[in-house]
Amino acid sequence: MRILSPLPFAFCALALSAVTPTAVLASDDDFPAKPIKMVVGFSAGGSTDVIARALSVQLTQQLKQQVIVDNRPGADSLIATQIVANEKPDGYTILVASGSHAINASLYPDSKVDPVSDSEPIILIGDAANFQGDNPKVEARSVEELIELARRNPGKLNYASSASTTFLATELFKSMANIDMTQVPYKGAGPAVPALIGGEVEVSITSIITMLPHVQSGRARALAVTGARRSQLAPDVPTVTERGLPGYVASTWYGVFAPAGTPSPIVGKLNEALRAALVDPSVKAKLESQGVDITPNTPDQFREFVRQDQAKWAKVVAASKSKPSR
Repeated sequence: MRILSPLPFAFCALALSAVTPTAVLASDDDFPAKPIKMVVGFSAGGSTDVIARALSVQLTQQLKQQVIVDNRPGADSLIATQIVANEKPDGYTILVASGSHAINASLYPDSKVDPVSDSEPIILIGDAANFQGDNPKVEARSVEELIELARRNPGKLNYASSASTTFLATELFKSMANIDMTQVPYKGAGPAVPALIGGEVEVSITSIITMLPHVQSGRARALAVTGARRSQLAPDVPTVTERGLPGYVASTWYGVFAPAGTPSPIVGKLNEALRAALVDPSVKAKLESQGVDITPNTPDQFREFVRQDQAKWAKVVAASKSKPSR
C-alpha cells in the first residue's frame, strides 16, 4: 500500500502546474524507454516463475526493452505484492501473480494490502486446475467415495496444505461436501507431495504438474481435477463437479498487475504486448505444459474478475477456523 506524505499546498500547486497534459502524453507515448522489472512472488522453478520467464522473453521482443524477472518469494506472494504496490506507477515494475493475490487480503488482514485498490490489473493470463488426490492405500477411489469416507470418519482424514490456494480449495470442498478433515500444513508442495505418497496424510489438492508423475507411477491417485473443465494434461480425470459436488471450482489463475495509478495508456500498451506474447507458439506451448488454459482479457474485465474472486474466497476464509502456515 503506497503511503504519501502531505505536502504544502503551494508546493503541490507549483508541481502540478509544471506537468502539462502534453508532457504526460509524451511520457506515456515513449513507454517503455528503459528495462522493465517483472516481480514474481514465488521461487524460481515454480509455475508462476515458469510463466513469467516465458512471457519475459516475448515481451522483450514486443516492447524492444529488456524485461527482467525478479523473484521475491515469501508469505504467499505478499512480499512481492507489497514491493510492487509501493513502486512508482510508471509501468516499469509489474507483478506476475497467482490466485493467492485475491485471497491474501482476507487470509492475512494485517498485511493491509488490497488486491483491487493497491494494484492496477493489466491482464488475466489464464488458469490451471489442480488434482484432488489421495494415497492409494485410502479406500476412496472417487470423489463420491471420499466424501462418504470422510462423513463416516469426521476429522480423521488428514489433508496436506502447502499454500493459501490449496488450503482454501480444500476448505471450500469441506464446506460444500459438509465434511470434516484435519489440516496438516507444509511449507510448499516439495514436502507436501512426499507426505501424501508416504502416507503421512491421506488427501491433498496439489498442482497437476507436480502430482502427475506420481499418479502415472501409481504412487498417488487422482480422484478429480478442481477446475471448471477437464485438464488437457489429464483428459480422462473428471472434474469434482462431475463426480458428486456440482458447482465446485477451485483452479489457480495467473495474471499481471502494475502499481495502482499506472496511467491507462501504459496499462493498455502492456495489455497489448502481453496478448501478443500469449499467442506466440513457444509461449503457448510453455504455458500449456504447466496446465494453463490461456484466457486473456481486458484490464477492466480483469479488475472485475479479481473483485469477484476476492469476494468468493473471503466467504471461505470467514467460514474457516484455521489458517495455513506461511
